[in-house]
Amino acid sequence: MMEREIFERRKVCFDRLEKFGFIRSKDGYFIQKKIYDGMLARVTISLSGEVKGAVFDEELGEEYVNHRLEGATGAFVVGVRKAYEDFLTEIAEAVSIEKRYIGDQTNRIDAFLVELCGADPEFLWKRFPRFGVYRNRDSRKWIAIIMNIRKSKVVAGGEGSVEVMNLKLDERAPEYLGEGVYPSYHMNHKSWVSVLLDDTLPDDLVKEMIDISYQCSCRGAKRK
Repeated sequence: MMEREIFERRKVCFDRLEKFGFIRSKDGYFIQKKIYDGMLARVTISLSGEVKGAVFDEELGEEYVNHRLEGATGAFVVGVRKAYEDFLTEIAEAVSIEKRYIGDQTNRIDAFLVELCGADPEFLWKRFPRFGVYRNRDSRKWIAIIMNIRKSKVVAGGEGSVEVMNLKLDERAPEYLGEGVYPSYHMNHKSWVSVLLDDTLPDDLVKEMIDISYQCSCRGAKRK
């Protein structure tokens, strides 16, 4: 969905909506605009910040959907698609701010890690530009890595994608395994775990595991 792709890493600033032209309704806010020859776009933002939208043929009074079909080509459908994407992008830039990650819990944990590390995460791989690595400022060892991966990579039968955080718990790893904490993706299962950042676990428990990983990263740090 175009709306999700454009807004998934953005946070809506509700105080900006009416200034941009949104109208308050019972369930949130909406805006309408003619975007192309005979086409009207309507975008809604719920009180929780969920963005939805549709394009309507003004003459027929029906929803137009061809711009969402991957294989649809032709000057008209391409024009509608671009006009709608441009409208969504204009809205996003005007009424929202960029988030480092998608999930609310992920961004809360990111803020905690940045304060702990005294630095922003490092994004080391061109192939995975959203994978953030957090290091101990003294030892330079990894404390955590946050990734967006297919849920099935860590949860059997999991569907869709999920943000997870790998943490090094060493000999304590087995005691934390359970719902929301799994043998690590792409790292040593004996000492690392993968933690779901989808509010399956409370922040306090996640921070408890981060503290253990931080202590592990302190080993071998040079004394000042």
